[in-house]
Amino acid sequence: MRKILFLFILCCVTTIYAQDKLKIGVLSYGTVNWELDVLKHHKLDKKYGFDLELVNVASKNAQSVALLSNDVDMIVHDWVWVNLQSNKNKSFMFYPYSKATGTLVVNKNSNIKSLADLKGKQLGVAGGKFSKTWLLFKAYYEKKYNKNFQDDVSIIYASPSILYLKMLDNSLEASINFWHFNSKLESKGVKALISIKEVFNYLGVKEQIPFIGWTFSKEFGQKNPNLINSFIEASLEAKEILLTNNKEWDRLKPLMNAKNDEVFESLKEGYKKGVIKDFSQENIEDIKKIYKVLATQSGFKYISENSTLNENIFWEK
Repeated sequence: MRKILFLFILCCVTTIYAQDKLKIGVLSYGTVNWELDVLKHHKLDKKYGFDLELVNVASKNAQSVALLSNDVDMIVHDWVWVNLQSNKNKSFMFYPYSKATGTLVVNKNSNIKSLADLKGKQLGVAGGKFSKTWLLFKAYYEKKYNKNFQDDVSIIYASPSILYLKMLDNSLEASINFWHFNSKLESKGVKALISIKEVFNYLGVKEQIPFIGWTFSKEFGQKNPNLINSFIEASLEAKEILLTNNKEWDRLKPLMNAKNDEVFESLKEGYKKGVIKDFSQENIEDIKKIYKVLATQSGFKYISENSTLNENIFWEK
């Protein structure tokens, strides 16, 4: 009888303290590592009843392959990709991670004061011809000046790091790059020509919307809703720590690869501006508007032939 009672108690204790494991595929150099490092350092995964395992992958494509092959449970990707998968009968879910977005920046020695001043000049673009920020600026230019942006400027498609260096050595006057590369350039006098928020507003969207988020298969989400929601709560708490605790940033500094204090402060503030705490139906309606803009500007090739956004891809916490 005692043995049975002991086994029963042991079973109950094991059940109470049993933890689900969540495997997230991450780029070793990605900014998402900052938040996940905070989550692990403060044992927030244990607090919310799961065990977080980070799996390093070599590239964004490798991230997608790892998720598609079920080698990881979750990655950070954009809702355009998630929606594209649904058009291919592959069901994935999305919950926003950050609204940090790149923008168009100009060199401090440039005489460029408006987009019109870019006519006849070179513009560097990171992320290729389907860069979401580039497509948004194309739409903004077209609406504001009733002209095709690409007809007025000479586009140079290059990697983010190359564009960063070309802006540093003044061999390029203007570029559209990812937010963290732009943040690094701020201390060198490189500034945003137009805020991305202004672009969104001009295109009919009130608030800056998130493009990237936690991405996982619908099947995994349906089987593990509590695990997904627990992770989201841990993620939000990690964000709150980064918003309110400067000492935490000092601890993260070696991970951020900031060459000086000015770059460090710029990266820190850039991250904070991208933090998103709430995600509502209104945000989804705004995303639908931007999706149509991207579909039109890309000629539907990047978006797919379907210009409709499937709002069922968004995870409800």
